[in-house]
Amino acid sequence: MSQLRLVMALLVALAFTLTLTPLVNALQFYPNGNQPIPYQVPTKLTYSLKVYNSTKVGNSTTVSLVESAVINYQVTSLNGTWVKVNVNSNYTPVKNVTFIQPGSYVVNYALDPLNLSYPYIYPGFLSNSTSYAIESNVSTVILSFVTSTSNNVTGQTVYRYSELSPVTSSLLVLPSGLVQTINRTVSGLDFVMNLTGYQLSNALQPTNFTSRPGYVYVNMTYSNFSATYQPSGYVEYVYPALLPGNLLLMVQYNINELNAFPLGGYTSVNGQLVNFIIQVGTPTTLVTNFISNANGTLTWNSLKLSYVGNVTKTVQGTTFNLEEYTSKVTRGNITFATATIYALKNMVVEVNYNQTFPSFSSYKLEFINGSYINPSLHFPYLTGYQNTTLPYKPVNPSESFTIAVVVTLIVIAILVILHRR
Repeated sequence: MSQLRLVMALLVALAFTLTLTPLVNALQFYPNGNQPIPYQVPTKLTYSLKVYNSTKVGNSTTVSLVESAVINYQVTSLNGTWVKVNVNSNYTPVKNVTFIQPGSYVVNYALDPLNLSYPYIYPGFLSNSTSYAIESNVSTVILSFVTSTSNNVTGQTVYRYSELSPVTSSLLVLPSGLVQTINRTVSGLDFVMNLTGYQLSNALQPTNFTSRPGYVYVNMTYSNFSATYQPSGYVEYVYPALLPGNLLLMVQYNINELNAFPLGGYTSVNGQLVNFIIQVGTPTTLVTNFISNANGTLTWNSLKLSYVGNVTKTVQGTTFNLEEYTSKVTRGNITFATATIYALKNMVVEVNYNQTFPSFSSYKLEFINGSYINPSLHFPYLTGYQNTTLPYKPVNPSESFTIAVVVTLIVIAILVILHRR
């Protein structure tokens, strides 16, 4: 019987370990390409607003309620990711702080998420990253995931975030993107908004921008020492989704090759380190790995391109039939640099950017065909190739944890059984 109980305990532990992983990974740390999840946006929102004032006397702090109000949001039109919303509230400014201003507003929830005139965030923007940014030509929002909890009444999962920029606030967000609670301090006053009611639109369906989950390039910089181009790292472009209204989500990873760290690495925005940046814009305004054609003008990375002709070229072991383009970078009447770009149906395959006098600013980008790097995997990883004959593979920390626990439990069970015999 004791052996049977031990086996049963082992099976329970195994089941618990295997079911724990998807719960922990309900949110992704790094976004991947081709994740166009259907979603709904709120067409009506009702919040209660409480304003508290804290007074410190000696070693004690007294918190008093100084204002209570209701805020109503009513969407009157929805076009792509643009919403026209009427905001009404009976809030009376405290200490001349106009926290919410009634009126009619036009807000783009993808370009300007968590705008107080329409407190909502597209669910594809949610991550369990410790620090990441959502950047557009309208705003740059920096978020930090804190934890996930359950609503005491509904039992629904709720995500807690700290908003670090452009304002500082504490947020509780539902998986649907509805903001349940906003807690913000302004001029020494604590403003707390709690969601009390809402209505949602019909389901909206984003699409995939490309057929690939990601595009990997080797970046080569010019070495004055060897007078040649040397590999200096890997760059990956991923496109999570194309939202209604032709708004594209893009993440560019500078692949990190530090032992035991995820390959997605980190970057910076506005002088602050973040794990990644979700860039939001149209396919023609973002610097993608595709040549843009706007009204007959071909550009890439702000370079105006001129078509040269077709050429057969081998890049990173794959032979392509490519279109060749050139561009000159001038300062006044002086040609500062030249760029040659080779593309396959507008997809950039190779970039040669050469300054008139080669320096570290000269570089090459070369596409690695058939490769995709999952940014959440941990180093070691060899040059981004998906090759099953390699002596090792990327380490998935969740799977490794599961295997380690299960194997340990099995070994302990065997040792106990042998000892009792």
